[in-house]
Amino acid sequence: MPDLVRIAEEVEATRKPRELRRENTPLALLTPVKKKQAHQAKSKAMKEALALADTWKDLPSDKMEEDLDRIRHSSKPTSPLEL
Repeated sequence: MPDLVRIAEEVEATRKPRELRRENTPLALLTPVKKKQAHQAKSKAMKEALALADTWKDLPSDKMEEDLDRIRHSSKPTSPLEL
């Protein structure tokens, strides 16, 4: 088992898969775990949010405030949420 741990550590360090063979026959394939997925997803979400915010940049702020105020006051209030 220590040999398998050593090979797994090598795969992690090199970030390259390693094929395990017996008598020239493939038995298993060790592949590195993708650790950056959460970071990539967060980065993508941030970029998308900033892109949405960027679409509002051409609106005059006073006009936007008036529109939001009008929408807020023309809508029927909802009842409070109960947790």
